[in-house]
Amino acid sequence: MLDSYRNKVDAILTPISKAFIGWNPNTVSLLSLILAGIGGLVYFFGYPAITLVMVILSALFDAVDGKLARIKGVSSKLGDFIDHSFDRFADVFLILGFAFSRYGNVYLGLFALIGVLMTSYLGTQAQALGLNRLYAGIMGRADRLVIMIIFVIIQIFVATFYHIPQMNLTPTNLMLIIFGVFGTATVIQRFFIIYRRLSGN
Repeated sequence: MLDSYRNKVDAILTPISKAFIGWNPNTVSLLSLILAGIGGLVYFFGYPAITLVMVILSALFDAVDGKLARIKGVSSKLGDFIDHSFDRFADVFLILGFAFSRYGNVYLGLFALIGVLMTSYLGTQAQALGLNRLYAGIMGRADRLVIMIIFVIIQIFVATFYHIPQMNLTPTNLMLIIFGVFGTATVIQRFFIIYRRLSGN
């Protein structure tokens, strides 16, 4: 849902992006990926506070790379490909870090990962089929990042919400459930949007 505010956020990103005017946008994309990878790794080892910083910085650089490319007039299909490929790797690194940490659950992580990756796949598949890239749906990447930041903060202060047989309902597990449920709902939404546009209905 937050993707609908892209134009408003662009105005805020312009001065931030100009601070990196000497950088190659692809380097910024790579830095965002590295920070996400570190975030997932340190979460696995039990340092959610460090992960919080890594996620915020990764999200910032992820937002800056595209804007920087436009400011410098170097936007390209290759840069777009690199950006979105790195985004998917970043999603995988973070969710695996959450799922395999002592706060998470591997099965919920798998559920979340399927929802996240399929959401992104349908968004780009629309473009591959000649439609505009699709950002519609309940939960896009911007929404996930905000939810991620919120629940990592909660996890820092709250160990467990509720104990269920075979699983603790930690803030991390609740976050993975949200990613899985709303990711799946977004996949369904995007599927029917694409179906209607291609069928002419």
